Amino acid sequence: MKKQIFISLFIATIISMLSLGIITPILPLYAKSMNASNIQLGLIFSGFALSRGIFAPIIGQFSDQHGRKNLIVIGLILFIILSVCFVFASSPLTLTVIRIIQGFSSVLVTPVTQAYIGDITPKGKEGKYMNLFFMSFFAGQAAGPYLGGYLTDQFNIQTPFYVMAVLSLMALVLIIFFVPESLAVKKNKKEEAPVFKSLSPVFKDKPMLGIMTYMSTRGFYRWGFNTFFPVLAVKSVSMSTTNIGLILSAYMLSGSIVQYPFGLAVDKYPKQKLNFILVGGGISAIAMCIFAEYNSILMFVLLTVIMGLFSSVSRASAVAIRTERGRVYGMGSTTGAFTSSISLGQVLGPIVFGLIADIFNIPAAFLFGGLLGLVGTIAAYFFLKIKTDY
Repeated sequence: MKKQIFISLFIATIISMLSLGIITPILPLYAKSMNASNIQLGLIFSGFALSRGIFAPIIGQFSDQHGRKNLIVIGLILFIILSVCFVFASSPLTLTVIRIIQGFSSVLVTPVTQAYIGDITPKGKEGKYMNLFFMSFFAGQAAGPYLGGYLTDQFNIQTPFYVMAVLSLMALVLIIFFVPESLAVKKNKKEEAPVFKSLSPVFKDKPMLGIMTYMSTRGFYRWGFNTFFPVLAVKSVSMSTTNIGLILSAYMLSGSIVQYPFGLAVDKYPKQKLNFILVGGGISAIAMCIFAEYNSILMFVLLTVIMGLFSSVSRASAVAIRTERGRVYGMGSTTGAFTSSISLGQVLGPIVFGLIADIFNIPAAFLFGGLLGLVGTIAAYFFLKIKTDY
């Protein structure tokens, strides 16, 4: 394990995730201030995920063959530009376009940094190092919502976007000066690999299909939750943006704290990977179902913490299995497919949640999302169980 590279990418990822998380509690309210309907709100969030779903496998494979550093740098530059574009947005349509481009820029950063870490992770230590690195994602996302809500309450709703630009610039400087080009590009240049090869083996691989089944349904209800929880909180208990951000931060923080210990558990008990997915994914989805029945701040906090904790249990196994398959098909390719599966759920989740919310109400959308997450978890368990070593 190359410690300097790991630490540099870890810190840069915390900063970049903080910059993305900072707008989580305010973007739905920002869109609503432009008179966005629930379905338009869903499209704004889905546009981000749709772009990620389309480009993640392509960019992942490209990084396997041509290197990872330059892609990360380009993605962070786009983050900075788009942060300012948010301030000047004037309609839900403009926000949707910005989010689509932001989704593409995020593909250049988050899956590619994960692939880089996969390159330098020792065999048999996938759970330890990949889940330690995943703590950077959730640490940044945990602090972001609270900071975004606080800045909005103290200043105005545009302030978090400017702060997002500054944070992205900090991450960019760190990557430029402290992270070398990945070794993968040197290897593939020697092998003279084609520019793009078929990704079908990745999507046909049974362990990857099982993981993608789980991640797509989890992405569905998780993204629906992120989209409509701020609206639900304001309507049901008149919650301030600071408190909305605090609850979303509690969700991310609870998952971040236990991510690394569960990663160690995955390495120590490799035969329990499927059980970790079943238990963690199942309880998280059930908590989402219960969410639909309560409209109190105390229950909001309790259920979001439960969702965060048990999501990390299943995620620890999922990223370990994905990293193992990356040694067969290429870290960028498997990370891209992993991201694409999440994005599929993230595309559909906000749209379906919006439709259900318009026809019925937001709690009904939460109930549907939780039930789908539970079905997806069970399906993934049995799919992984068939003809695999897990």
